Amino acid sequence: MNKSDIKNEDIAKVFKELGAILEIKGENPFKARAYYNAARIIEKLPVPMKELIDSGEISNIKGIGNAVIKKSKVLIETGKLPYYEDLKSSIPEGLLEMLKIPGLGPRKIRKLWVDLGITNIGELEYACDVNRLVSLEGFGLKTQQKILEGIKFLKKYSDKHYISEGIDQAKKVIDALKECKLINRISVAGSIRRKLEIVRNIDVVISSVPFDLEKIFNFMKEKIDRGAKIEKNRIEFSSPGGLSVDLYIVTDEEFPVALFYYTGSQAHYNNIKGRLIEKGFDFDGFLLKKGKSKVTIENEEDIYRIAGLPFIPPELRENIGEIELASSGKLSELIEWKDIKGCFHIHSNFSDGISTIEELVWKARELGFSFISIADHSKSAFYANGLDEERLKEQWEEIERVHKKYPDFKIFKSIESDILADGSLDYTDDILAKFDFVIASVHSRFNLSNEEQTNRILRAIRNPFVKILGHPTGRLLLAREGYDVDLEKVLRELAKLDKAVEINASPHRLDLDWRWGPLVRELNLKVAINPDAHNIDDITDVEYGMYVARKSGIPKKNILNTWEVGELEEFFRKRVK
Repeated sequence: MNKSDIKNEDIAKVFKELGAILEIKGENPFKARAYYNAARIIEKLPVPMKELIDSGEISNIKGIGNAVIKKSKVLIETGKLPYYEDLKSSIPEGLLEMLKIPGLGPRKIRKLWVDLGITNIGELEYACDVNRLVSLEGFGLKTQQKILEGIKFLKKYSDKHYISEGIDQAKKVIDALKECKLINRISVAGSIRRKLEIVRNIDVVISSVPFDLEKIFNFMKEKIDRGAKIEKNRIEFSSPGGLSVDLYIVTDEEFPVALFYYTGSQAHYNNIKGRLIEKGFDFDGFLLKKGKSKVTIENEEDIYRIAGLPFIPPELRENIGEIELASSGKLSELIEWKDIKGCFHIHSNFSDGISTIEELVWKARELGFSFISIADHSKSAFYANGLDEERLKEQWEEIERVHKKYPDFKIFKSIESDILADGSLDYTDDILAKFDFVIASVHSRFNLSNEEQTNRILRAIRNPFVKILGHPTGRLLLAREGYDVDLEKVLRELAKLDKAVEINASPHRLDLDWRWGPLVRELNLKVAINPDAHNIDDITDVEYGMYVARKSGIPKKNILNTWEVGELEEFFRKRVK
């Protein structure tokens, strides 16, 4: 804080946060209340605190004691308050950010922190998505839903969004634009088309026939956003969910090059442009020319063909080797939704899911799947209603009951077993042997050293009953970094053991990161796209994992979700350690 700029509201904010921090820490409630009261009074003062302190009149104001006066004086004179800074540093910094969520106060934040270890908004949103708050004392399903709504409200004004939000909002924008009769061609572009895990805005390219920028602008203001702004061939507005949108308007003949350019990445565009120049072509604005002659093209495929390359899917366009692969004819056949026959890592209401096993099977069948695996939490996951041996038997009986009802549909009997601190798993080998396969995941002790964490995971994946390593880095997007692990060493060991790594398809995770794609391809490593579903709707998150697999350039033949049930049964029967 600049001391010359300190206003009453700045001082009040400090005292509000002091009260909140004390409550979050569980300290003297009367002291916290005194700070809250002082903040309310200071906010309403008609004159600056500095004047009142200098004149001595501050002592006559009821509710502001000597401690508050002294702290205010330090703030005004120095621009900072050591007591406040020290207290603030004694709690995770993300806890105060959580106060911005409507309806979430310091006491509830303390409960979330102490009981569930939640330290920021991202972790809280994930906990809500997997129903961790439902059974937490003082919360419940309604409170959890209100918190989720509050987080969405808060994120509406943030400039970072999960790819799932970007895709959803882009679809709404495009659906609205399709009502405009002047628009001939339309496509999302930018980071959403390339399926980056975090996006900041929505880029859309349209062609207008006839080209009439003003009429399209008027349509935008009337139908979508009255605050829309126009600049040259770009209209800037907000999506229904609050994401910033850049709409680029071009002629129909400019559309292919414009889409190619605005999709990016810039480095990929520049590389392809260089190849075109070598062949005597170049871009002139959004037209392709050879010398002074215009070259007619219909789509992006034509651009790549003229550059001497096969079409490169948008997800791959990051200039990290995809052009060289395409040039040498080594681009893999990428997975598409129609290739997906089922998915793994689904939680039922036996642990922290809210859907029954039969409901999950019904949803999977509706999607056209032929199998799923039920992988509830193991017993150490007390926070997620993990299954002890007795409840495992009950779950297995239910799986058998549903199996008999749907004999044409395979339900793999699995478990998401916690990897304990020493790398051992949550059950004895006698129990583990009864599963079709085991998914092993880290859910605790994120702060181990690189060597300890790596050895821990290596020991776990060497267990003969483990076939898939779950969310391999433990990251939560927009919330926490992954733990410190030698992931290359882990991936090499998985490949050596002929086991699979998970692409956790939850939009909050998307872990394994696509940037590991080159190594995964080199190792010919098998991959399982897992929704980590906690209700029937979460199963469709497989879509986001599919985008990660495509962006990674992983051949679809190496993705377990594309295999037939018989092939999977054979793979899971192999017990390697």
